Amino acid sequence: MTLSKLLKLPHKIQYWLRLTLFFVISLTVALITIPILLGALFTLGLIYAPCTENAHTPAAHGLTEWEEVTLPAQAGGEFRGYFIPSASGATIIIPPTGAAGRDGRLAEAAMLARHGYAVLLFESRRCAGMGPLTLGYAEVSEVADAVDYLTTRREVDPERLGVYGFSTAGATAIMAAAQLPRLHAVIAEGGYGDFLENALAQEPGHSVMAYFLRLYRWGSRWAYQWGTGLELEQLSPVTVIPRIAPRPILLIYGSREVSLPGGVKQQDAAGPNATLWVVDGARHGEYRVVAPEAYEVRVVGFFDEALAVKE
Repeated sequence: MTLSKLLKLPHKIQYWLRLTLFFVISLTVALITIPILLGALFTLGLIYAPCTENAHTPAAHGLTEWEEVTLPAQAGGEFRGYFIPSASGATIIIPPTGAAGRDGRLAEAAMLARHGYAVLLFESRRCAGMGPLTLGYAEVSEVADAVDYLTTRREVDPERLGVYGFSTAGATAIMAAAQLPRLHAVIAEGGYGDFLENALAQEPGHSVMAYFLRLYRWGSRWAYQWGTGLELEQLSPVTVIPRIAPRPILLIYGSREVSLPGGVKQQDAAGPNATLWVVDGARHGEYRVVAPEAYEVRVVGFFDEALAVKE
């Protein structure tokens, strides 16, 4: 219908036509913008998450020997940590998960300390005021800072350093070990194999859900690039994990964990130096809760073998 014919219609009909047109345009805009906005908000919420430090210290887990330390950052600024010393020389770096503080993995640190390991925990860049999270990629530089710091300590054996990360820090652990040969053993729990596959997977085909997920994914890509200056494709431990060989890797996932397929792909990509332990019945982060004794035996046993004194 041309504009001239439309203007000749009765006013009541013109009103309803204009209202229908407005509704159709508004609905179309909403169907495009809402999934994009949701994807962007989801990603911005991840990278700008607030610091979650609870001000707990190693003393809360029965440890009497520990130090508060401050590490200079390659990225600029500095970040705080806890160092738990040990006479053994073997030392484990525990990077923070997400926006956690230096107290985020104290229970695991105490477990290792009881078995004679020195441990270095440190706070996230969100707690240190060092800008947004990158969900594992740029955080590798903080692991490098931790390695540099530990090599200055006389009680640390630089040939017996390991890294132990959970979730996004599990991805960090893999990507850090791929870049840092001074890390001689890696435990990565519940991390994504490839962020785009694990966190933003698309439905196949041309369904309505696939359409929304494509727009959602586009919004996530844009927000991540805007916030970090990086591309989501760079969040891919499965791509770099082959570089770690022949150093040993232990991957830990729950049988009810959505990122388990990423763990399987990482094991396949890594080769025989990687072991995958699937904790039956566990969801994300429940490994120690579901199988506490087996968990301690596996984790400690892995580091005992990987970081044993070389004859």
